[in-house]
Amino acid sequence: MSKAPPVRLRTIAFPTEHGGWGFLAEPVLLGFALAPSGAGLAIGVATVSAFLMRHPSKLYWRNRHRLDLSPRFRIAGRFAFLYAMIAVAGFAVAMAQAGWKPLLPFLILSPLFATYTAFDVRNQARRLVPEIVAPMGLAASAPASARAGGWEWSAAWTLWLLRQARAVPSSLYVRARLRLERGNKIDRRPSVFSHLAAIALGAALWSLDVAPLLTTCALVVLLIRSVRGLSQSRRPAKAMEVGFSELGFGLGYVLVTVLGFRLGL
Repeated sequence: MSKAPPVRLRTIAFPTEHGGWGFLAEPVLLGFALAPSGAGLAIGVATVSAFLMRHPSKLYWRNRHRLDLSPRFRIAGRFAFLYAMIAVAGFAVAMAQAGWKPLLPFLILSPLFATYTAFDVRNQARRLVPEIVAPMGLAASAPASARAGGWEWSAAWTLWLLRQARAVPSSLYVRARLRLERGNKIDRRPSVFSHLAAIALGAALWSLDVAPLLTTCALVVLLIRSVRGLSQSRRPAKAMEVGFSELGFGLGYVLVTVLGFRLGL
C-alpha cells in the first residue's frame, strides 16, 4: 500500500498571492506607524489573521462534503479556526482598550468584503471588480488604527484615501502588465488615467493641508513605473517578479508617506 505524501503546512497556512500581502501589509503598517497604540497593534494582528483565514477556509469549504477528509483538509479546518480565534481576540482587545468606534471602518466597508467573498466562492477572485474592492476593504485597518491612536475621523479617513490612491491604480497596472507579459494586447489608458487621478487626489489632499507633498511625489514615481512597465522598453518579468516588485513599491510608498507626515513635508 502506497504511503500518503507528506502534508506541506505552508501551502495550507499561507496564501500564494503575492499582491495580497502588499495590500494587507501597507495599510496595517501605515496606520500603526502614524498612530501607534496597543489597540492599533491588536487591530493589525486581527486584520492579518482574518486575511490568513481565507485560504484554509476555502480549502476546507470546497471539500466539506467528503465523508473521509484527508489530513490536508482536516488541517485546513484547524488553521481556519485558529486564525478566526486570533482575529476575534485581536478585535476584542482593541475594543477593550479603545472602545468600539475605531472598528467602525470595518463595518462601513463590509459591503466590499461581501462583494469580494461573493466572487471568491465562485473562483472568480481574479476578475476586475474583486481585485479592486479587496484592497479597498483591507485598507480599513489604516483608519481604524489611526482612530484607535487618537486621530480625528477626518484625518483617519484621509489615510484610507491615500491607500486607494496607491491600490486602485496599482491593481489596474498589474492586470495590464501580466496580460502584456503573456503576449496579449492591452489598453494602457485605465492604468495611466487612474495614476493621473491618484496624483490629482494626492495634490488636492496636500492643498487642503491634510496629506504630505511627499505622498504626491511618490504617486508620480508610481505613474512613471506604470508607463515604463507597460512600454515596449520594459524588462520582461514573470508574475512572481511583478508581485515582489509591487510589494517593494508599496512599502516604499508607505515609508515616504510616513516620513511626509512626520516631517511635515
